[in-house]
Amino acid sequence: MGLVYNHLATLVCGVFASVLTLLWPMFVDYAAVYDVVFILAVPIMWFLTAVCFVAQISADYMHGHKPKKSTEKSTEKSTEKSAKKIVYTADGIISE
Repeated sequence: MGLVYNHLATLVCGVFASVLTLLWPMFVDYAAVYDVVFILAVPIMWFLTAVCFVAQISADYMHGHKPKKSTEKSTEKSTEKSAKKIVYTADGIISE
């Protein structure tokens, strides 16, 4: 898989979902309420992890961050478009 830019939310949700999943068997014997809590929390956290992952992949795509292949070297390309800053004023005129 290519380079991903900001998956902190996905990582935090994934770690929390993993911890909940691992703690579930330890707390299931104490009370029935723990079983209900874990039945609700674990799938919700894994779903939230998947949603965060898809949202970040979508944000990366929309902002032009394309995944790099592992064989490609990181090179900075200085293009005229990125060097030139375009600012729109309140009345819609381009100010440079």
